[in-house]
Amino acid sequence: MPSFGLEEMMRHGASAFQGDISGAETPAPETADAFAQHVIETICHASVTPAIGRRTFERCMRALSFGSTARLGFRHPAKAEAIDVIWRERERLFAEYTASPDKLRFLATLPWIGPVTKHTLARRLGIYAAHGERAVA
Repeated sequence: MPSFGLEEMMRHGASAFQGDISGAETPAPETADAFAQHVIETICHASVTPAIGRRTFERCMRALSFGSTARLGFRHPAKAEAIDVIWRERERLFAEYTASPDKLRFLATLPWIGPVTKHTLARRLGIYAAHGERAVA
């Protein structure tokens, strides 16, 4: 499992958690774990400040890495359940994602990924290479 948190910040600098991908090509995930982590990170950052999203993501990933439920790291029961489903079904979801001809439409079918967050997730997954394509809420 890739590291996250302080190690990631030390490796990639403060912009690693700012969601700033200006000028940077985001590579497509190569494993089901990487795909699931991108989806979970997007859910954790939805409708909260970057600092809260970062801490929530770290707590969720820590709980999941120990085989526990994301509910330990997330107070929102519906989001925690969505994260648990994504982590539990990550192999199947990743296979469906890679086979999907319309990846953006597939992302909208994931739990707790709505019409705006699907665009954020698409950027994290490398679907949008151009910085100019942004979701407008």
